[in-house]
Amino acid sequence: MGLRFRSAEVEDAEWMTEAVNNPEVAKYLITVYPCTEHEVKEYMKKRLKEEKHKWIIAEKDGEPAGSVTVSPGEGRTRHTAWLGIYVRKKCWRQGIGTALMKEAVRVAKEFGIRRFMLGTFEGNERAIGLYKKFGFKTETTSKGLVYLDGGWKDSYVMGLDLAPCEPRITKTALPQRTKGSILTKQLQSENLTVRQLMDKDLDEVNRLQNCPESTKSTTKIPPITKEATKKWYEELSGRGGSFCCGCFENQKLLGYTQFSGGRLPFANVWVEEILIDMKAKPTATTDSLIASLIGFFERYGYHRIFGEIPETSQVIVRSLEKHGFKKTGAFKGYYFIDDHYVDALTYAYT
Repeated sequence: MGLRFRSAEVEDAEWMTEAVNNPEVAKYLITVYPCTEHEVKEYMKKRLKEEKHKWIIAEKDGEPAGSVTVSPGEGRTRHTAWLGIYVRKKCWRQGIGTALMKEAVRVAKEFGIRRFMLGTFEGNERAIGLYKKFGFKTETTSKGLVYLDGGWKDSYVMGLDLAPCEPRITKTALPQRTKGSILTKQLQSENLTVRQLMDKDLDEVNRLQNCPESTKSTTKIPPITKEATKKWYEELSGRGGSFCCGCFENQKLLGYTQFSGGRLPFANVWVEEILIDMKAKPTATTDSLIASLIGFFERYGYHRIFGEIPETSQVIVRSLEKHGFKKTGAFKGYYFIDDHYVDALTYAYT
């Protein structure tokens, strides 16, 4: 088999469009078909500009046969990377997937990645078998995450250790849990307001994004410039499915929740980031934001809420569990916080 690897190019959009519109291929991708060649081309232009993102094409006898991406994390997750892979239908069962996996692992090691992650779905047994052959192990199971073949199917996140994630945070070093419940009267007495962000709030957002202690629940590592905060704010788009709610005491921002709302087959709410001012009413703020998130979920009839949070962010963990979120697993050593590797706990709400 004459197989070679090369970097992806915008000109690959033509065959990729054909591939991702094939029902048997698209079934287990995160895209929804039909999609046009222009749409694929614009997506490729955007991704190819990302310096750390590696997109590899496998060619068999001079013809494109499949694709694999290696996408390193940022900030506190920069030691991790996510893998994405697919093979053209006509090239199945020819060893293309195995060859792409080998190349992806090689590239990830070259990048200095310690943890390699991927997501897949119930029923994708051929791919799951391939991942297991390379040593990937299932770390989380999200029940009913995707709608396929007339029903809600489970999603799995699998991980592979490429290098030790040491030192790990110890259980005794985690903040101690305290008993608590959702106290409506307490929240009312706190005089907190949950609302949308406004242009006038940007200085407050930037202040919070530069708090070393508060940002430990996110991938962000200060300093964050005002320009970066403004760009982050301008990328929020309700029409595009990207939302943010802030919790305020008068004009002071005490925390925010960034989340996205998916469309079928992923009609769920995804928690992207929860950032809380740890010096000002963190418990009441978190409870207010989580309650608002559930209100959004119920208002628009989404299927479930999914999210992950560092195990060290116990104020947020307690609030999620108080509001009925159930733990579904953990991404091992996913965050790097205070010179230790920390698990990301995954949660779901129905």
